[in-house]
Amino acid sequence: MKVSIRAGFGIPEKEGQHPLEPVLKGAAELGYNGIELMLMPGPMWGARGLQPWSPMLTKEDRAEMVRLAEQYGVEIATLSADWAWGYAQYCPHLDHWARGVEILKGDIELAHDLGAQGILVHFGTSQSQDWKQVKAIATELAEEGEKHQVKVGLEGGIFARIGLGGLEALARLIDEVDSPWFGAYEHCYWPRGETQPHEEIELFGRRIVCLHSGRLDFDHVHYEKMCAALKKVGYDWYWVFEVEGLGSSVAEESKRGFDEIMARYW
Repeated sequence: MKVSIRAGFGIPEKEGQHPLEPVLKGAAELGYNGIELMLMPGPMWGARGLQPWSPMLTKEDRAEMVRLAEQYGVEIATLSADWAWGYAQYCPHLDHWARGVEILKGDIELAHDLGAQGILVHFGTSQSQDWKQVKAIATELAEEGEKHQVKVGLEGGIFARIGLGGLEALARLIDEVDSPWFGAYEHCYWPRGETQPHEEIELFGRRIVCLHSGRLDFDHVHYEKMCAALKKVGYDWYWVFEVEGLGSSVAEESKRGFDEIMARYW
């Protein structure tokens, strides 16, 4: 199992430095195998710097990012379309997502250009009561994923916001789209939700595109069962931590905790 951490661009340490370089350097120093690049236009979280998204990254940017990832030995393993939260504020229904889908397609192409094998997509808080509409969008994204050889994962924890059902509905959608390039981005929200991690993992099975989690919680999550479930469904790729930035103690704690879980149960 590999481990990565979500990150955007950082603050250059010297003039002329690409803003992704300090991020890759920090990830390498902590022992992470990869990063999940957050895609969000404009300044975000203050000192964490300017976040990228596909429309702003030139061909030269993309080539430099690949070169830097190779230099530091840290994969740009996955991407995450975080801009969708803001888009949904202005387009609260999927009827208005034609341009949003085109941006997602650009993100999928960016993932390919950066050597990423997967991307997290969602529609923020936008809603629909039309199953055929959601399936048509999902199918379009799956086809774009196949075109660029990038797996597209719809985030399971927030799928219910659309209004057509929860985890079981997402599993049904994946089965109906029926593409190896489309699946679930598994991020369990238990104990806030009703389903424990190992139960969600078994529900989605081989539909899982990538495994996400927030801060480790040894008091509530049964990591032995979680690892057993991952083995059962045949998942052995990245565990992505969605936690505070690389300069935080949580980033270090997450890596240490991951190593402990792997040593015990993997």
